[in-house]
Parts: sequence; C-alpha cells; structure tokens
Amino acid sequence: MDIKKKHEFSVPWCEKYRPMSFKQIILEPINRTIFDNILEKNTFPNILFYGPPGVGKTTSADNLIIAYQKKFFRPNRETIIHLNASDERGIEMIRNQINNFVKSNNMFEEGLKFVVLDEVDYMTKNAQQALKNLLQSKYTNVRFCLICNYICKIEESLRNEFICIRFNHLPRDEIDVYIQNIIENEKIDMDPHFLNTIKRTFQSDIRSMVNFLQLHYNDKKGNDDGKGNSEDIWIKMHGLFIEQDEEKVERFVENLCKLQLDVPQLLKQYFYFMTIYDDSLICHDFLNIAECVNHTRFCEESLLISYFIQQLLHFYKKLK
Repeated sequence: MDIKKKHEFSVPWCEKYRPMSFKQIILEPINRTIFDNILEKNTFPNILFYGPPGVGKTTSADNLIIAYQKKFFRPNRETIIHLNASDERGIEMIRNQINNFVKSNNMFEEGLKFVVLDEVDYMTKNAQQALKNLLQSKYTNVRFCLICNYICKIEESLRNEFICIRFNHLPRDEIDVYIQNIIENEKIDMDPHFLNTIKRTFQSDIRSMVNFLQLHYNDKKGNDDGKGNSEDIWIKMHGLFIEQDEEKVERFVENLCKLQLDVPQLLKQYFYFMTIYDDSLICHDFLNIAECVNHTRFCEESLLISYFIQQLLHFYKKLK
C-alpha cells in the first residue's frame, strides 16, 4: 500500500466530514433557534452543552463561536482556549491555564474571549468549585462553554451559572442526508437494509455511525475479492471468542484496530452489533463488560484492548 492510499485508509471520516460552518451542523430545531438568537441579538451567555456522545456538542460549540466572531468581530483562534477536562482535571488547570487566559489582555483585539471545556463531567469536585469561583469573578469579556455527557455529575452550584442545552434526538431526515452524502462521496456499495440497521443501532450518535461506515469501507478495500462486509467482521470475531483461541482473537482484534484510529468507538461497535445479531448474549455480565469498555477513560489503548479480549473470552467460556 503506497503512502497516499495508506493516508486515505486511515484518516477518520468523522474528521474528514466534520461540519465546517454553523449552517452545516445537524441540530434539534429548538437548539438551532437558541443559537440563531445568540447570533441575531449579539448576546452570548455562558453555555453548558450536555448529552450522549457523538451528537455534535463539541462541533456545535466550535462553529457557534466562530460564527459569532465572524458576525460581530473577526475570527481569531488566539481568543479561544479549548481544553479537554478529562486530561487535566485538577485545580491546577483552573489556576494556571484558564486563569492566565482569562486575566490576559487582548493586544490589538476587540470582542469576547472564549473558554471551551470538554468532558467537564470528569472534573473533580474541587476543580468544579474553583471554576465556579472564577466564573463569579465577573470578567465581562469572557464566556465559558462547558461540554459533558452526564450533567448529573456537574455540581448544581456550577450548573446554575450556565444556560444548559441538551443534545439528544437529532432530526432523522438531516442525518439521512449527511450519511448519504458520505456514501456517495466514498462510492460505498451498501445494502439499504444494512444501512437502515446502522441508523437504528446508532440513533443520533453520528460519530459512531460514520466510524462504522468507514470500518465497512476499509474492510472492503482490504478484502481481495471486494466482498468484505462489516457484519462479517463482527460475526468472525464472535466465532473466535466461541472457539476460545486467545492467540487468534488477539491477532484479529489488533489487526482490526489498526484500521481504526478511534479504538474505543471500534470496540463499542462490537457490542452494538452483537445485541442485534444474537440477543441471547444480552445479560448482566455482557452488558457490564460493554459499559466498562464504553465508559473507560484515562488508560492506554493497549490496556483497553486487553481488557476487552480477556473479559469477553471469560464471558464466552461460561456460555459453553
């Protein structure tokens, strides 16, 4: 495989097809109305986006801020700081990076500064309290945008400082147009029934849907007869777990992960498919493994893959 093909093979489609403007984002009607009002009335509040993974929270925050800057000032990345709170969860992040950014002066620039914090539901309680104190310091030229999956993990006193906007059920017709555009651009030959199964499985989780499509495409590209199918991948993995051949399972999963940069999403898709393919697997132990894999944070991918393999080998062994 030459370098160009290898690059095309590995570029995540969720990045390749990420909306590049505010108008391209798939939004619930009520959320689009809220954002349109922000842009029309030049009133940008502190906002907290919450909802399940893959529904466009981070993309919406980024594009809303850029659209606001374009309309009232000018786009300037130097006036935006975007941090992943799951990487640096402690008070030091508040004291150093955010505090310094908030207190710094905009040299030759007018307008607001924006602090975007992703995965804030993994911040410690002390860090959340420090963030609330910073919010109450009355920096009139700074706006905060927090993003999380689980709003219940955000302290109520911190939530009260924000307009909370839920992301959940995205318009089905807009998702269909978006997915169909990818299929046509990538020239994917996909059975309509299989495509509908993907849509039903992932619902509004567009990121997982796109990752699954790319996996299907990559598998067909890597298959000599061109008849590869993502269903076959999961069925084969299922069979290897049943055979209890640990070496074959490890080799198969590791090779599969090389095709997909987002390993947690890839492993998550196995559980999605198996709940449809063989509902006899659905039990407390199987769902517990799925939950642990889906919600694991702060560990190396190699450890996550090892946990996935060992736990499922043990689970399948008990089925015999």
